[in-house]
Amino acid sequence: MAVFTAGTAHAELVQKPITSVSAYDGRFTGYSAALPLDLSTDTEKVALTVKSSGMLDNPTYDFDLNLSKKPDADRVDERSMALGASWNQNEARLRSSMSRMFGFGLLPRANYVRVSMDMDASQAIAVPGKIPVARANIRSSLTLDGRPVGSIAFGGGSQGEEGVDLSVMRPFEIPAELTISVRGVNNQREAWRLQDARAMVKLVKIGW
Repeated sequence: MAVFTAGTAHAELVQKPITSVSAYDGRFTGYSAALPLDLSTDTEKVALTVKSSGMLDNPTYDFDLNLSKKPDADRVDERSMALGASWNQNEARLRSSMSRMFGFGLLPRANYVRVSMDMDASQAIAVPGKIPVARANIRSSLTLDGRPVGSIAFGGGSQGEEGVDLSVMRPFEIPAELTISVRGVNNQREAWRLQDARAMVKLVKIGW
């Protein structure tokens, strides 16, 4: 397996391109070429990346746009948004995400709630008439005194997959993280039923 990387910047707007070629046993197995662009303003950080990858006879084209608010001494809340798309001769995919931070208390930069929403949709081009697959996820997380405390997320999609994720991180100074995940299914072939339920405890070393 061999990977070669190269690239040079041509202007401030155009960042350093990222290109690579992979091979196995002397045979070409794929390539990747990404061109990042910096479209930032005085108040917003804007990054656009255009990418082509895969095989020469069936490349996949990607574009990703990320926007985020630059730090401001007068504003505590943060917000960000991302949009992306990819397509090839078999599938087209759209994705988006948004997040917002709300500070509270005497130290809003250390105590805040972050709410985010992610959406994803794909369409099989090779199968005409097939229903697009769409999914969405809404997550809320709490941070106190600069330390993540927990999060809860709700998700669902056009395939009938609904789920709830609950995470509690180091409650009451206990060096452990607890995650509970519940997934369900509800489609035309069967009524709603529990598909997956699990709980995980992860020990965390706070200090030596």
